[in-house]
Amino acid sequence: MALLALTGAAGRIATAIRPRLRAAGHRLVLCEGPGVEVADVDDSLERVVEVDLRDIDGQAAAFAGADLVAHLGAYSEEQAWADLLSVNVDGTRAVCEAVRLAGVPRLLLASSVHVAGFVPVDSPSLREGMPLPAPDTYYGVTKAALEALGALYAARFGITVVSARIMTFADDANGQPSRCCWLSPDDMTRLVTAVLTTDATGHHVVWGVSRNTRRLVDLSPGRAIGFEPQDDAEAYARGGGADDRGPESRSGLLGGGFTQPDYRLGEPHGGQ
Repeated sequence: MALLALTGAAGRIATAIRPRLRAAGHRLVLCEGPGVEVADVDDSLERVVEVDLRDIDGQAAAFAGADLVAHLGAYSEEQAWADLLSVNVDGTRAVCEAVRLAGVPRLLLASSVHVAGFVPVDSPSLREGMPLPAPDTYYGVTKAALEALGALYAARFGITVVSARIMTFADDANGQPSRCCWLSPDDMTRLVTAVLTTDATGHHVVWGVSRNTRRLVDLSPGRAIGFEPQDDAEAYARGGGADDRGPESRSGLLGGGFTQPDYRLGEPHGGQ
């Protein structure tokens, strides 16, 4: 099977999808920053590489021979601007450059719903196609930059790049703030597999979301690269509440509370 390299290998998404990718027979290169422990490594299929996200040469060496790099490493929430710039923007550029130097043909970039937080939930661009960036936070701005870097490296160097606007990733849908935005681990694994096997070329922006009954966004951009999510939050979530309607119940904007005037830019808030 294929050789896949993951950045942010100790993070929530990588930790959840690694067993699924191993079960499919793939070999994994697990890239994490120096001193960061990667748990439950299967030495028969996985190799850990300690490398800073901004180390181009070190990552190029780690990516050598890979069929796909899944760039999952980043700050996953709001931080001070300087920190986000260093890790999320400079780090992504370094990953893209390392992919180019290593000759890896495919790259999955973990973008975020926060790229489009100021898009109204009733916007036609959500129901059909993909809206332009309208970030709700500094974090969202860095993910817009990630998408722009993906477009640059796809056009200039012929790499197939998919930027996935991940909504709400969690092990299960129960207890999530809404049932519209859930991305299951199985569907995240399907997304990785789709990028690995797609015939599409160039840069594609897709939604990282499951096939939720209450979803707000269009699945057709993902289908264009062969991503067909299967899970529905309704089959997993228990109970109900006012927040089941999602962001529209709070602000009418996709970013919900992140778009409100009292939200403080540049301050960590402890969640996505």
